[in-house]
Amino acid sequence: MMKAQRIQEIIQEEWLQFQLIQNRGGRAGCQDDWKQFEIMRKSQFMTWPEPILDSYFKDLQNAKTEGRNLLFEKYAWMMESTSPEEFQEIQGSLPEIAWIRKSRIDRTAYIQARWGEAFASEYPCIAGGGRIFYTKDDKPWATSIETYTRGELLSYSENTEVQYSEFILNHEEQGVNLTKAVRGNMVRLNGFQSLEHCENKLKEAKSGLRKQG
Repeated sequence: MMKAQRIQEIIQEEWLQFQLIQNRGGRAGCQDDWKQFEIMRKSQFMTWPEPILDSYFKDLQNAKTEGRNLLFEKYAWMMESTSPEEFQEIQGSLPEIAWIRKSRIDRTAYIQARWGEAFASEYPCIAGGGRIFYTKDDKPWATSIETYTRGELLSYSENTEVQYSEFILNHEEQGVNLTKAVRGNMVRLNGFQSLEHCENKLKEAKSGLRKQG
């Protein structure tokens, strides 16, 4: 199967599961924005090797068969940090995760948080208004990159998570910031030529607003 086709199948299934999430405060605006959901998820999945994509697609299919919703589980795990009291109410609906796996996930999530921080230093306009970096800074209204990544990894099967964690660790050992590749995909899918092109356009727009003010 072509990689692009597998990515699209994953995004379609994620979107279906995302639609079933019921928030206490009502439906989230992002649940009605297919275009940006597709761009954000595709930007990430384009960097993944095919074996991880295949494994994650199998996770989504198995979850559907078992009556689980991996998108719900992802956001539920994030609440352990952002909304601890609400997390206590739903924790029983989540699978048990071995401590050794949680430790590996914590390492992977921290690497990606540091990548996000480094990316923001290099491309402040693109990163402006984005997620905070570390779990220690989480608020009920602000979920960090570290916490978001941890939630995603806790929703994966162990097979998918191990492959993904090794994938991230390999990039870290090679000194490669994978966040740059993901955000590069994102800006191109949004019509920019490159990260530098997008950053410069945002700087120009910001400068124009200051002059008008």
